[in-house]
Amino acid sequence: MVHESGSQVLSRRSRTLAAGLLGVLIGAVAVGGGLALAGGDDGSVGGRGPFMGMSDPRAPYDLRFIDEMTMHHRGAVMSARMMIGDSRRPELRGLARRITADQERQIEQMAAWRSQWYPTAGAPAMGMHGGMGEMGGMERMPGDASDRMFLRMMIPHHALAVDMGKDAVSNASHPELKRLAQEIIDGQTREIAEMEGYLERWYGEDSTRGAAEPMEEMMRQMMGGGE
Repeated sequence: MVHESGSQVLSRRSRTLAAGLLGVLIGAVAVGGGLALAGGDDGSVGGRGPFMGMSDPRAPYDLRFIDEMTMHHRGAVMSARMMIGDSRRPELRGLARRITADQERQIEQMAAWRSQWYPTAGAPAMGMHGGMGEMGGMERMPGDASDRMFLRMMIPHHALAVDMGKDAVSNASHPELKRLAQEIIDGQTREIAEMEGYLERWYGEDSTRGAAEPMEEMMRQMMGGGE
C-alpha cells in the first residue's frame, strides 16, 4: 500500500473539490447561455500569463484581459443570481446584489474600452456579447445547500480574478485597465474574506481558496490551453 503524505492528501482533496466546483460553475454559465468553449494553444506555462485559452493567444495583452475577465465576471454574476439571489440569508442576498452591480458595471466599462481601443478586433471567442440568456431550467438546491456550494465555489473563483488582476497591474498597457485591475483586486479580496467568514461561521468549514490553482489548470485543459 502506498501511503500519501499530508501535502499529497491535501492536494488530492483540492483537485477533487476544484473539479466539483468547476462543474457547478460551468453548469451555471451554460444554463445562462454564455458559455461557448473555444480551443487554442496558449503556449508553455511560463509564457501564457494569467490566461486560460478563452481568448486569442495572438491578441494584445489588454484585449485578452478584457475578454477573459469579462467571461469570468459573467460566470460570477450568473452564479450569484441563480444560487444566492433569493437566499434566506440577507447577508448572501446583499452579496449577490453587490457582485451583480459591481461586475456588470465593470463588464460595461471593459466593453466600452474594447470598442474604443480595438475597433477592428473580431468577436471574442467566448461569446462576450452572447447575452445573459434565460436562467430557468436550473433549480436552486434545497435549503442551505445552494448557499454553501456558492461560498465554496466563489472563493476560488474570486481568487483567480485577483491573480489575473495582479498580473494586469504589472503588464497591462493602458493605465485605465491597470486601475480597473486594482479595483478588482481590492473588491474581490474583501469579498473572499467575507465569504470565508460565512463558510467558517455557518458551516464550520475552512476556506476553499486552495482549490483555485487546480480549478485554473482544469479550465486551461478544457479550453485547450494546457500543455
